[in-house]
Amino acid sequence: MDTKKLFSGSFLSSFVLTPELLYFTNEEIILMEEKLNIFEQITLNPDIEKGLITKNELLSSYAISKAENSSLTLAEAQDVHKLIISNPNFNFLAEKIKNNKKLTQKDHDKLEFFNIAKTYRRLNSLNFDIKDLNIEFIKKVHSDLTSGLDIFSDFISGFTPYKSGKWRGNNDIRVDSYSPSGFNEINNGVKELVFWLKNNPNPTSVAIFHTALYALHPFNNGNKRVCRILEHLLLKTVGLNSKNLYSTSYYYHKEKERYYKYLLFSLERKNLNHFTNFVQEAITISMIAVVKTSLESKRLEFLNKQNIDSNVKLILKPLIKQKQIQFKNLFKIVKRKVSRQTFVNYLEKTVNQNIIIKKAVGRTTYYSLNFEAHEEKIIRENIKYISKKLNFIPDYIKNS
Repeated sequence: MDTKKLFSGSFLSSFVLTPELLYFTNEEIILMEEKLNIFEQITLNPDIEKGLITKNELLSSYAISKAENSSLTLAEAQDVHKLIISNPNFNFLAEKIKNNKKLTQKDHDKLEFFNIAKTYRRLNSLNFDIKDLNIEFIKKVHSDLTSGLDIFSDFISGFTPYKSGKWRGNNDIRVDSYSPSGFNEINNGVKELVFWLKNNPNPTSVAIFHTALYALHPFNNGNKRVCRILEHLLLKTVGLNSKNLYSTSYYYHKEKERYYKYLLFSLERKNLNHFTNFVQEAITISMIAVVKTSLESKRLEFLNKQNIDSNVKLILKPLIKQKQIQFKNLFKIVKRKVSRQTFVNYLEKTVNQNIIIKKAVGRTTYYSLNFEAHEEKIIRENIKYISKKLNFIPDYIKNS
């Protein structure tokens, strides 16, 4: 196998890549994106598309904040997100500071999310090209993401200062047992990385950029935020996710343990393959999730059209997300809402009405909605294809 060194700089030159061991070629990823674009153009309901775009702005920002172990709930994040939409210059700490009140971890997490969502929104609105990427732009992204947070050094024990928009000025940082580049190598390392990406603009290179930038660890704090938000922006420049229909950051949040596992593998082994493959996994599965959202919307529409009691609809709702569910698993989901006998009666009634289908496999009984959609075929084809490439596919995708 042909193992390559992509960089010549003193620090990044120790990292290697084996192209043959990557899950996908760039052509394969771009072909999946082209097929998704055709689906979006022909099949995707405009209301669903609009909902995906709005939801991804919130969920991507929330996911990025949770990478930093934020205590914010999704509901709290939604409240802050509403503030950004109505008044992006709102300062919700001003009153506390004015009245000399102590700032809390929750205040920090709200400001952190505010910065992330505001920056994400601003960058999404840019007509950004890969040629616009440079050292000052990366520093500005960090500055925007961490604006005002260093005030919490006086209120939170063990707080690591961000030093917004400035390269790390020490060699004290560790990521588990991994030591990043020396602080005096950061500027040249980032400069080389940016130059390399501009000369190799493709989806895999964006994944490598994410890995290598985090390996350099250029900032004192907030590096994951910078890497994730730049990845989102840069994927658009190489032809992916131009409408913001899916989010790799949200996938990282859902697969948080595996995200850290493969990132650490790449760092400790100086092997770019581990995390680059994980980014490729996130991209391809996130594309399929767009089709899944459309399918779920159609299943919900089918269920809402049925002339049945709302309580019956309630116990059938899990069948919107999954193609079929075993009897015992379906009851486990809804058992707090209805008794077992009532549950059985509801199922029998809807089977007789041809609303759901009952299927016996040996001693096991499965139920599914009596509804087929074009999306199911697309998802099956995609799963068959990526199964040959990936070592892992989430159950929520496999069971669509």
